[in-house]
Amino acid sequence: MKKLPISLALALILILGMSVPAFAATTADVTVTATPSYVAITVSPTTYDFGVVAESATPSTTTIYFTVTNTSSVVTNNTVAVTTATWSGGVTWTHSDTATPGANTAGMKANKGGTWGTGDVIVQFTTPQILAASQAATTNWTFGLKLWAPTSFTDGVQKSIITRITATAV
Repeated sequence: MKKLPISLALALILILGMSVPAFAATTADVTVTATPSYVAITVSPTTYDFGVVAESATPSTTTIYFTVTNTSSVVTNNTVAVTTATWSGGVTWTHSDTATPGANTAGMKANKGGTWGTGDVIVQFTTPQILAASQAATTNWTFGLKLWAPTSFTDGVQKSIITRITATAV
């Protein structure tokens, strides 16, 4: 008689075991990632003083004076421009978009790590000019600035203007 309850219990377990669904995964996850492209530059040093300049002088930095640290993740075009149409201080100087000096009118050129007179870019207010085209991501570069001082001055007050380098993704 003891065999009958055990046999019935085993049969019941076998029957129930066949009717229970198998445990299998019904979902699967995929982790998707994306890194946004970004453009980031800094310039060092952030100031330069040409000092006392004579009328019609053309003082310059070296063409490797300023270093652009490029931490961009993409290829960039880099332009140079001044942020205003005039140099501030006392009787202001007009900034020449052709780098042609005149009475109280000054101009500037930039050069990307080369030789002055070869590959110079006129620094304009109205239209930023490409100074470093198709710069590879994370590639640093250098440049210099050259001043075309006015042919005559009205005062001896120090003048200043901001020169801006702007990087944009290609």
